[in-house]
Amino acid sequence: MSACTVNKPSTLAPLPNGLHHGLTAVTILALLSLVTSSALFLHLSYRLLVLGHRRRTNHPQHAHANQFIILIFNLVLADIQQSVAFALNAEWITTNSITAGTATCWAQGWFVSTGDLASGVFTFAIAVHSFADIVCSYRLSRPMFLITIALLWTFVYLAALIGIAMHPADFYTRAGSWCWINAAYINERLWLHYFWVIISEFGTLVIYTIILLILSKKSSTPASRAAKLIVAYPIIYVVCTLPLVVARLRSMAGQNVSFEELCVAGAMITSNGWLDVLLYCLTRRALIFGSDEMLGDITALDTFNTDSNWRPDFAFGTTTTIEANRQAASGGSPTVRPSMEALFGKHGRSRSVKTETVVEVQSEIMPPEAVYLAEKSRRKRVRMEK
Repeated sequence: MSACTVNKPSTLAPLPNGLHHGLTAVTILALLSLVTSSALFLHLSYRLLVLGHRRRTNHPQHAHANQFIILIFNLVLADIQQSVAFALNAEWITTNSITAGTATCWAQGWFVSTGDLASGVFTFAIAVHSFADIVCSYRLSRPMFLITIALLWTFVYLAALIGIAMHPADFYTRAGSWCWINAAYINERLWLHYFWVIISEFGTLVIYTIILLILSKKSSTPASRAAKLIVAYPIIYVVCTLPLVVARLRSMAGQNVSFEELCVAGAMITSNGWLDVLLYCLTRRALIFGSDEMLGDITALDTFNTDSNWRPDFAFGTTTTIEANRQAASGGSPTVRPSMEALFGKHGRSRSVKTETVVEVQSEIMPPEAVYLAEKSRRKRVRMEK
């Protein structure tokens, strides 16, 4: 298939055999991402709304939801939009054509633009938030945090709306293997979309690399645990998004990009949704599935806890248990008797006593909230002393 046919912004019918198979694979992976992302979205919605209301009622000191959960919630919402975009390929498979100028084509172009960009923006936001918390011990106030979330979504939708305002008639049309921004609008593709996706990719990779280097020098258990897990975050995002970025940039530069190459890249980027769900559910189970009451001020390192027995309501300190196991000198089995009889016998005569003392020391971790508050208090004292 010639590059002219691939890039031509017009209806393609019937679909070439290879493109039909490729879009089928993309659609299946998109539906997988849509189902898994929607399931996690509903779960997080329940945590934020229902459990949040219960927490505010029973534990007013923990009234605010954890910022990490809110960021993951927004990332999953972005992944849903991206999944919807590529799931719409089912229309082209059914009709055996990619029809320009239809409502489905326009909707697909819109969701590709907003879903891809929002996924990159919130992946980068999570990286920045983790860096600020882990490296700088800094976290935005709740009002500023919510304003930042609103500004990020405003940026995502504004980027799409600017393009539509500039070219209302044909901004979204067939763009290779599906509908997206018209191939004729190269600058809009670059500056309203791919420039920011590339910034998100590069920024995410750099930030997590810095965090990894810093954590690798720490000897604490949370740091070593996070260092092992944090590598997956930039790898998954870059591997999923980079192939399509490269393919589109090559196409914009006038190079030949085949339908098959676009479909492989599309399958990778639409897998970002189900891989995000798998990644966060496995590496941050304590955050997503743990007890809700104590998560208000949990630190970034503690969100990486993967121990299935982890509980955020551990008491801290040391518990010591001393057990005396008394046994008669004659070698009988261990017995439990009233203290005086065990020591002197029934007739008051002294008898030998064999005592085995077992000391059990159980140390439990300080709760994440207490760790965070203690560190916050320490920083406040340091500032006052200065």
